[in-house]
Amino acid sequence: MPKYSISVEVDRPIEDAWEVVMDESKMGEWLEGYKGMELIEGEPLTVGSKHKMIFEEDGQELTFTETVTAINPPTEFSFDFDHDMMSSNIQMILESTGPGSSRITNRTNFKAVGFFVNLFMFFMTPRMKGRQRRSFERLKALIEAS
Repeated sequence: MPKYSISVEVDRPIEDAWEVVMDESKMGEWLEGYKGMELIEGEPLTVGSKHKMIFEEDGQELTFTETVTAINPPTEFSFDFDHDMMSSNIQMILESTGPGSSRITNRTNFKAVGFFVNLFMFFMTPRMKGRQRRSFERLKALIEAS
């Protein structure tokens, strides 16, 4: 199962970082390609809840189902992220690194469905990691500006 991890250091307390990460109204400001989120099942952003996540890439709409697997304010938000071609487990970990500073780490494990998709994912992993890195740089700027 391919995996990668991205971290960003933020010059704001962990509580401020958590507030921005979890604010749905700000997701489009930092999450690359994000177009919207709709509740499918359960209470919003609670363990077991499901959301339809809509993204755009290269002019095409992509829809994923997000299932929240853990939420422990202000340190962890984890979820499964499913699409027809792949499924991912994503863990966002927030840590205090000192007074007024924190670190956000995204750990992604994904599994492609089918041989050809697995082969394709080998080449797509660097692109996915780059997208996540750009999103985290925007997230850092957004948190530090708030």
